[in-house]
Amino acid sequence: MVVLSFGYGDYIVSPKDAVTIMEILQKSERYECKYVSGGDNTHHVFPSTESLTAKLISDDMYRMAKLAGKPDR
Repeated sequence: MVVLSFGYGDYIVSPKDAVTIMEILQKSERYECKYVSGGDNTHHVFPSTESLTAKLISDDMYRMAKLAGKPDR
């Protein structure tokens, strides 16, 4: 399995899906809508600067983490 880290989260997917996601995000652009005083919004599209990292984990680690489930916070 592959752990993809982007934004504020980590997501686990199959290696095949990780490649697909990475290819799509590589071609993506960022979109933001900013509030401007007076009630209007400005809309912006620009190149993505988000970093995306991927790391492999073993099947044993995946199964152990799956058994542990969601952590208590």
